[in-house]
Amino acid sequence: MVGRLRRRAVSALELPTDDGPLAVRPGEVVELHLDHANTDPRAVGRDPLCVRPGRAMESGAGPAGLSFGDGPHRCPGAHIALLETDVFLSRLFALDGIRMTAAPRVSFKDVIGGYEIRGLTVGLAPGAARSGGGPSPAR
Repeated sequence: MVGRLRRRAVSALELPTDDGPLAVRPGEVVELHLDHANTDPRAVGRDPLCVRPGRAMESGAGPAGLSFGDGPHRCPGAHIALLETDVFLSRLFALDGIRMTAAPRVSFKDVIGGYEIRGLTVGLAPGAARSGGGPSPAR
């Protein structure tokens, strides 16, 4: 998950804040703290830290909050990405004997305010039966 994005303003804009409007000039960098925005009751309604499927959202926010982006830059393929992930993980975890073959490298990427996982490989335990008749999973 990305917790922070930095974007350069291409035109002048005014951002509302608790302390009054904030003027942003063209060329200035704006840092968006998504983890804060996703828990702002003004954006996602009451009890922002509770899992509440179907919650009533404040004006402008969709029921997913900011997942996969929002507004004019919202990901048009979000539903496809979720479906592909569901199919892949369901088939992967249905394999008997699935295991990690090596410990992954996990690091925190300050530029996005999130974690990065590299080198995570999985395999089947020796002698494990492959199910589904499809191709063997990548190792």
